[in-house]
Amino acid sequence: MFRLNKNIISVFTIATLLLGIISLLWLVYDYFLYNQIKPVILGFGELGSLEQLAEFVWLSYLFMFMVHIIAGITLLLHLRYFRVIGLINILIVLFGITSFLAVFSDWAILGDISKEYEAGLDTSGEWPILYILLGIHTIFFLLLTGVSAAVLRRLKEKRGEEMTVQKDEMVFTAAQYVGLICGVIGLFWTVFALVVSQRLPVSYYHMLASSIMILIPYGLVVLYWFILKCNEKIGDWYDEKQSRDVYRSGFTTLVLTIPLMLALFLVIHNDALFIRGDYFWFPFLIFTSLFLFSLLTLVSYRRT
Repeated sequence: MFRLNKNIISVFTIATLLLGIISLLWLVYDYFLYNQIKPVILGFGELGSLEQLAEFVWLSYLFMFMVHIIAGITLLLHLRYFRVIGLINILIVLFGITSFLAVFSDWAILGDISKEYEAGLDTSGEWPILYILLGIHTIFFLLLTGVSAAVLRRLKEKRGEEMTVQKDEMVFTAAQYVGLICGVIGLFWTVFALVVSQRLPVSYYHMLASSIMILIPYGLVVLYWFILKCNEKIGDWYDEKQSRDVYRSGFTTLVLTIPLMLALFLVIHNDALFIRGDYFWFPFLIFTSLFLFSLLTLVSYRRT
């Protein structure tokens, strides 16, 4: 049993709302600065005063990285308090994870543009990606501010100062959704990197770093779950239905993963298809297991 005070929800929600608005304003700044810098860089001109203004772009993504963490905590608190997962919750989790991962891509692409500009290389291919990522960030922060404002209004209308949440079923469900999304993104990235590696070198360290970044959102939810459960016995972490669903999903995931990994082993070691890719099997195993386990657990949990 856990009693969640409404005042705590309000503080986190107000902070998230304000941070979301600031992030949106900063994205507008980034957009207009991109429009100013892009023709100069493509034409290999002198940046001049724009170079100092560009420093705020780097700072904006560092700021948004922290906002994503705070927003994740706030959204988990919302789920635990209202005990409802609807379409808007799924959308904000989906765009939130994508936007969070996109922050790392922004840093990498901006770094590449800077290096290629100094080396006199063409950077036209990177700019469309930057604008797409900017759009993803914008959608997420619009959803975040809208949901935060709606929650504040709902909190004012809601009677009672606190609610009792049993077995944290919303955190349990949210963890499966996050695991499902991270698993899909991770599988897509692993397959994409495997294909690309046949033409361009993809280092072991690059795959390791990118896999860890994709798993960060799921890791944070799991960490939050463990913090909630640290004072309970392991046998009390799940109710009877949750335990049954977890055991069934875990066993089914194990059974399905074995033939999938065998197929991957045969494909990767077929020299006619792939000339390199020995270290892709582990990310594939992790993300396949995460995807299957989360999907099967959600299906079982929603079935009854």
